[in-house]
Amino acid sequence: MTTTPQHIESPGRGWSERWSPLGGLAFAVGIIVLLALNPDSGETPQDVIRLADEQHDQFVAMAIFGLVSIPLLLWFFTGLHARVSRLQSRTAPALVLTGGTAFTLLFFIAFETFAAPFIDFPGEADPTAAASAFLMIDDVAWTTLGGAGVAFALMAVAASVAALRSRAVPTWLGWLGAIVGLLSAATITFFGIFAWIAWILVVSVLLLVRRA
Repeated sequence: MTTTPQHIESPGRGWSERWSPLGGLAFAVGIIVLLALNPDSGETPQDVIRLADEQHDQFVAMAIFGLVSIPLLLWFFTGLHARVSRLQSRTAPALVLTGGTAFTLLFFIAFETFAAPFIDFPGEADPTAAASAFLMIDDVAWTTLGGAGVAFALMAVAASVAALRSRAVPTWLGWLGAIVGLLSAATITFFGIFAWIAWILVVSVLLLVRRA
């Protein structure tokens, strides 16, 4: 006796849902490029002053990407929500939508907090005083990014478990998605960033390849 995946096919999906994984792919690739550029805020006022001059263009790109990330992430998460809504789970769709939305907003706030002070730094203010103030703001940005990681972990675990229970993905892949999603909660220690990048990349590819 064979068992069949306990999910409903999608007879009339529109183009927005079909291609929503492109939003996730574009977001993940953008983050990887920014990490390669390595716009670091430094640990001392002198580091901040130096980096504001040397990496000005990188921080401008970072601020622009923070704005662009909003439509990209919302497109990805709404498409994912539509897919998860067809699985046999009552709570997973709500967790995907709320967790994804919270991640989008907190990521945007954190990224703009990191980048915006460097775009027109220091203006007419004393550079050392402005740099010292930014280092305190930087802690707020990291805390906000940590909250984004927790929201992402909630979303990713819910989606992975729903797919696992509905047999929409192989068992090993469902468990791996749940574990990687859970590791995203460690974003405040920087490690979690790589977890949610990997999760978004893999899920985006799966959603593009698998029409059901």
